[in-house]
Amino acid sequence: MLKSKSQKSQKGFTVLEMIVALGLFTVVVTVAVGALTALGTASGKAQSSRIVMDNLNFTVENIARSMRVGTKYHCGSGGTLTDPLPCQVNGEQFIAFLDSQSRTVAFRLNAGRIEKSTNCSPFLCSDWLGITDPALTITEFRFFVTGAFSGDGVQPKALLVVVGTAGRKDIEEATFNLQTLITQRLLDS
Repeated sequence: MLKSKSQKSQKGFTVLEMIVALGLFTVVVTVAVGALTALGTASGKAQSSRIVMDNLNFTVENIARSMRVGTKYHCGSGGTLTDPLPCQVNGEQFIAFLDSQSRTVAFRLNAGRIEKSTNCSPFLCSDWLGITDPALTITEFRFFVTGAFSGDGVQPKALLVVVGTAGRKDIEEATFNLQTLITQRLLDS
């Protein structure tokens, strides 16, 4: 049987169908690549934020562990650093104490960073080292010390408050507010 010339073959795609299919495919691929890029960026931000917060947690834990086994908490930078001194009302941004090896150790807030010194005389500390990540900006670092004097019937303890922001301004900033209560392990006599 012969086909008439008026009947056309219906096999294959027309050029118009091919253009529509390619356009639809391009839109789907563009959206998928955009979503994957956004996920990668968000993952990088989350990982960066996690590293910074881990650094802060390590810093606070380091301070707490050092103070827990230390004695003679001296709140504030005035006076003899080896003499106990409480600060209950407004707190202080500086604390010194004798560590487990009877060395005077001090922590302070300076230019948005927490610093530590293990080179202290009875009246002055030097050789300060920053112990927080530069991506952390500490706006408040305060100690509230009670029971610092021996024989007052109160076990020495310090409330540490740390407030600030983590992250960089071009990425996302996260605000944090940490508090921890540190009690001297050695019983007060």
